[in-house]
Amino acid sequence: MLGRPPRRPLGPTGQEHAGAKVYFVIFLTGALGLRCGEALALRREDINLEAAIPKVIVSRAHQGGKKSPGDVYVRRQHLKLLRTFLRDGIRSVRRRGHKHGRGRAKTIELHETYSPPKSGFLFPSRSKAKRPYLHYHAVYDHVRRQAPKFLAHLQRHGKQWDAAVAKLRPHSGRATLITELMGEGLTTALSMKYARHAPGSHKIHLRYGHLRLHDVKQACDATRGSNPRLAKRPWATMSTRDLLKTQWQITEELGRRDALK
Repeated sequence: MLGRPPRRPLGPTGQEHAGAKVYFVIFLTGALGLRCGEALALRREDINLEAAIPKVIVSRAHQGGKKSPGDVYVRRQHLKLLRTFLRDGIRSVRRRGHKHGRGRAKTIELHETYSPPKSGFLFPSRSKAKRPYLHYHAVYDHVRRQAPKFLAHLQRHGKQWDAAVAKLRPHSGRATLITELMGEGLTTALSMKYARHAPGSHKIHLRYGHLRLHDVKQACDATRGSNPRLAKRPWATMSTRDLLKTQWQITEELGRRDALK
């Protein structure tokens, strides 16, 4: 691949065709690493952005959250945007075909605003539906249709992405986030905790790490040890006591990882 799939599979073209509500679901999967079913089953009461540790609670009360319930940390870069979405809603201009539409494509524009409810499910279903929140396929089908259009949108703007972008699915946002956390140096234990993977699921968790040689190069070059001028204490100048202490820490970490296998 020429790059990892973008975090928001719908992108700007997604709001034109799928609408603001589906866009918000995909935002939650990419920003918080939620599964699509977990995002759809969220209630407004499950989001606590004013706590000492801002978090979203994935509850086992509904089918969407039974796989791995728990608390999900809301990272600082998403706090302001998530607060804005919950307070002001999401506005979009949705385009769809219509026999009375304009232009050669015969399309009309529908101005929509999705305002998340102040209580209850964020994505309530229609009346008399079997479940109180949107079904998974309500999002899956939209993403599947829009993924090829998103690839065409990237190519029109000169972005170098390969054909795999056309196969994006709702789970792609979660997979991309976990890959990014691994690439930024988060330990396996912490990235598993963030993704809410069980301790015995480390093999499944590591499959998310679609890291390339370019990612390895960037990670290595970013370390202090790659540049002796930036290293506060190069190995050659460290005392024997400090070297033994470092070796003990490495051995302890390896032993902890072996215990997880």
